[in-house]
Amino acid sequence: MIVTEQLANGLSVIIEEIGHVESAAYDLLIPGGLICDPSDRIGSGLIFAEMIGRGAGSLDSRALSEAFEDSGIRHGEWLGMDRFGFSGSLIASKLPRALELVALMIQEPRLPEEDIPNIQSVLLQDIAALNDNPARRVSIELSKRYYPAPFNRCSLGEAEGIRLTDRACMLNMHREMFGPQRAILSIAGKVDASKVLGELKSIFGGWQGSSIDLPEFATISPHEYTHIEVDSAQMQILMAAPSVKFAESHYYTGKIAVSLLGSSMFGRLFMELREKRGLCYSVYARHGANKSYGTVTAYVGTTPERAQESLDVLLTEFGRLRGSVTQAEVDRAKTNLKAALVMGEESPGSRASSNATDWWLLKRVRSLHEISDAISAVSIADINEFLEQFPFAPCSIVTLGRTPLQVPSDIVRSIK
Repeated sequence: MIVTEQLANGLSVIIEEIGHVESAAYDLLIPGGLICDPSDRIGSGLIFAEMIGRGAGSLDSRALSEAFEDSGIRHGEWLGMDRFGFSGSLIASKLPRALELVALMIQEPRLPEEDIPNIQSVLLQDIAALNDNPARRVSIELSKRYYPAPFNRCSLGEAEGIRLTDRACMLNMHREMFGPQRAILSIAGKVDASKVLGELKSIFGGWQGSSIDLPEFATISPHEYTHIEVDSAQMQILMAAPSVKFAESHYYTGKIAVSLLGSSMFGRLFMELREKRGLCYSVYARHGANKSYGTVTAYVGTTPERAQESLDVLLTEFGRLRGSVTQAEVDRAKTNLKAALVMGEESPGSRASSNATDWWLLKRVRSLHEISDAISAVSIADINEFLEQFPFAPCSIVTLGRTPLQVPSDIVRSIK
């Protein structure tokens, strides 16, 4: 059973009772994230996400950590592109204590100034180490060029913005963003929904403050090919193309279509590029989406000598998918998606997270039956219709390595 309610202060609450487990989990989402960082302090949200766990109310950093550990609560904070997150899992009887600690963190964070330099140092090291992780670097470089600002910001922040961040910035961020309006608290596990609601009204009822309006998503930039020259024994190839948005018509069709190409060792890309031809050490295709946009990405990690052939075969496989899909492939893809759905959604942590995400994007919770039925309904005709509407071209391509590659003019609109 799932119960939803909005508290008087604007906090949206989702509670799912799961009687056959002994544990519980929570996910609290607050609007914010990298897209809300000041333009001259991109990365300040990353510092805040580290700082907010370093003491709250009368508890210093160590005492707060021990309070979670003493109750066996596995808790963490994180920063996304458009939200702050607080997540935890625990024995169900400890849920009130966990929520008390989370409420204290979001309402009375200490934000100790003396901790900022150490956090800055760690984040700056992450940025400096980017050249040692070419697969991650090419992903960041493509996002910079593909998505509109501020949705194209680097997940590591920017060095100058991190250096400029001070405690005054932290206090301002807390004042402007950490209010209950548009925040979502999702709980799942062995709980009594009516009892938990009563506890939440006591624990979070006094939470007040502003919430920030998220920027509107603009349009995807013109598609292009960009090569970034680095002296490396590897060659990174990454492409991105527009696709169906989250929960739109053909959303599940798109998930299945892309999984046929590259979600597993049975995907066409893995079989053709790696198994049959030995062209690369890594290859995949993925479909990602939210309420603002959908994107298909494909990655190939290879050597400079095999890079051109790898790109050619990659584009060929994308181009020949429409009209060649077999029922056996579709059935296998459906089985794998449903298996992942069932295994992933059996735990309270997964349920709390997926329910929070559904409410964030849709203002409702999708049932497992709804998702399973939508997957079952996908046909080969649906896949061909999807591929006609979203043909993977034109697309954006970024390569990172010694020399640029030859890209057909019909694949991208402009060549750099």
